[in-house]
Amino acid sequence: MTSIPGVLAAFAIILIDLLWRAGLDKALALTGGPAMVALWAQLQSVVELVSSVALAGVLQGLTVLIAQVRDTRDERIMLRTALKLGMGTSLAVALGVMLVAVYTRGEIKPELLVLAALTGCIAVIPATLNAYWLGKHQQQRMLALALLSSTVLLLVAAGAWFGLSLHGLMWTQCLALAIIAGLVWRSLSKLYGHMPTLAGGGHEDETQYLGRLANFVPVGLAIGIMSPVSMLLVRGLLSGTLSWDEVGYLQALLRSTEWVTATAAGVLSLVFLPRFSATYDTSRFKLELMRAGLIVLLPAACLLLLAYFNQRTMLATLYDSRFMVSDATAALFMLGSWIRIASWLFLFGMFAAHRTQLIMLGEVLSLPLYALLLWLSGAAMTLDHAALLYLVSYLVYLSFTAASLLFSMRKKYS
Repeated sequence: MTSIPGVLAAFAIILIDLLWRAGLDKALALTGGPAMVALWAQLQSVVELVSSVALAGVLQGLTVLIAQVRDTRDERIMLRTALKLGMGTSLAVALGVMLVAVYTRGEIKPELLVLAALTGCIAVIPATLNAYWLGKHQQQRMLALALLSSTVLLLVAAGAWFGLSLHGLMWTQCLALAIIAGLVWRSLSKLYGHMPTLAGGGHEDETQYLGRLANFVPVGLAIGIMSPVSMLLVRGLLSGTLSWDEVGYLQALLRSTEWVTATAAGVLSLVFLPRFSATYDTSRFKLELMRAGLIVLLPAACLLLLAYFNQRTMLATLYDSRFMVSDATAALFMLGSWIRIASWLFLFGMFAAHRTQLIMLGEVLSLPLYALLLWLSGAAMTLDHAALLYLVSYLVYLSFTAASLLFSMRKKYS
């Protein structure tokens, strides 16, 4: 199980990511304004679109399976297989993005979309090593990699501060990440390259694990494609009915609440997913689920409430005084964020239970549902209304994930 140093390392990983992302957003806000914040977020959604098909699918599967096996030889077969499968799925999506980019016309030039797709592919390499270490409860090693990876955001933030264009910022991100990925690739090659020569059943074992990891590929495609594409559509729809500046305000509110939501997601992923995976076949699974709920949901509610009462100061500090939303927008969005965290508790439980089909079906009821509701609303849109629809979509998603996991548990233990 996860040790106290491992838990502390997990919190440090989360904090490092949040601090550097906040620093980058601050630099973008001061040098480019709300529109620059929104456009950079659009490009990062493309990066996530390509990388998340592996991160949310194959690599989640790698973490789950590594936590459930005990043989070192099996672990290394899975690591090698996951790297091949993760890179393959991300490359396929990247090629699709590049083909679409050629015909794209708008604020973001096609070459920027191609760079973002390439960056997403590269990001899979360090993420594979992270997923392997997470399954083995080695959060301290993950912390070292997080510190190294944070230099990417540091360089991009410095570039923004010195006035680099979006084009220059994307090149900085891509090249810096490529250098880190090269170092990680060497470590991965040494790790599974030192595996003892496989005896007669080696090929069959690799085929077996390929099949088990492949079960997570549709989940990665569902989450990895639908979530970033939905955010691209959400920002695009809002920019058409409102403005890019107002999209920047909403993006700033989203980033501000990420101090809570990303921390909660990190705790569930870095601490509880391995615990869920290791205990799902035992009676301890329900206890782990309740423990995670108490540890994550109660502090998240308190922190989001605190953020609501200080939302103007928070936005001005993290961005600048131009970034303002109404109290109603902030309240609805923060309540929606808490509901979103609650839904993740059951989502990670379903990952541990290998309920991949239910995960895929439920994904339609989160950000894709939000994008659909915005589209159906048409031109009659305000930030208050956008925040209300955000809350509604995650209420639906929470209802689905909770019902799905509870049904799976009742079926298993009946």
